[in-house]
Amino acid sequence: MPMDSTTGNLALFKVTAYITGFRGFMYSGKLVKTLVLTRLPDLQPRFQPAPSNTPKLVHVSPLFREVDGRVEAVYTSLSCREVELAKCVNGNPRPVFLDGVYSFYFGFASSVAEPGRVLEALAGLNGEIEFMKQRIRVETHRVDFLNPRLEASRILSEAVRMGGLKIVFASPTMLRDPFRRSRFKSFIPTPVNVFSTPAFLYLTERGLYRLGRFMRLLRAVHRVFNETYTTLKTVRLTWFTYGKYPEPGITGYVKYAVNREYYEEYSRRMELGQVLEELIALLIALGTGTGRAAGLGHVFLEPSPIGSEAGGVEGEANTASGQAGVRPP
Repeated sequence: MPMDSTTGNLALFKVTAYITGFRGFMYSGKLVKTLVLTRLPDLQPRFQPAPSNTPKLVHVSPLFREVDGRVEAVYTSLSCREVELAKCVNGNPRPVFLDGVYSFYFGFASSVAEPGRVLEALAGLNGEIEFMKQRIRVETHRVDFLNPRLEASRILSEAVRMGGLKIVFASPTMLRDPFRRSRFKSFIPTPVNVFSTPAFLYLTERGLYRLGRFMRLLRAVHRVFNETYTTLKTVRLTWFTYGKYPEPGITGYVKYAVNREYYEEYSRRMELGQVLEELIALLIALGTGTGRAAGLGHVFLEPSPIGSEAGGVEGEANTASGQAGVRPP
């Protein structure tokens, strides 16, 4: 499998802005998409529905705010009793009130737009726009460029050294089941489900996609990354409103133990280390799962120590952190 890198051509911008003027029910990824397209209207086709074999090379996050030192996504969620959580369609929706400093992310491939032009456009996000029949005021404070490839190299190197990789589902996420032909959504964050989207992007963008090659790559990922026993305690199901009906998604985080034996073996056989850097860079810039261009599937990654027992035993399982993310870059 050719190892020529294309993730060096990925870009991720973090925008910090004061936003005020909205009161009501909404998923803030919609607002972020509107803000981006207000300044870059020629990118509208990149956000439109596409055939299943044409992956979108753009991704927006929802708005994030810092609350008591924790980063939280802003969206209308449904308040459900524990017994109703599995199917919470009649829960009480929590309204969104925008008035403060928020951040959001816009990731894309350089084939979509020239990063310098995007930087200039995002820095010019100032003034009022109409959104959902309300007037929203935006004052951009700063725009930061993040290099997904450099971040991926650092994260993978430290994850191998420390023995684990932590992935935070910072916005509601609907994962793809790679073993189904239809767009079947999964809510179990196995390594195969989490990495299926970047693996598909990785192969498709190189013109290398074949079902057998795709499955071999996911099998290697599955052997290198092993989910820990705390997964079902640190990931939670949330119900949110995006369109007309409530939809489920996962938030929280998962930790994977790195199997060094398989990592070293596959690194010799197929240069897996470089491939994993590419996949992690794609996760950072373009997210994972369905709805990435609408603000779903935004993730933060960081290396994490893992217990020494087989299967990846965790020393700590903080269930109270299920909804919150880590401090992003």
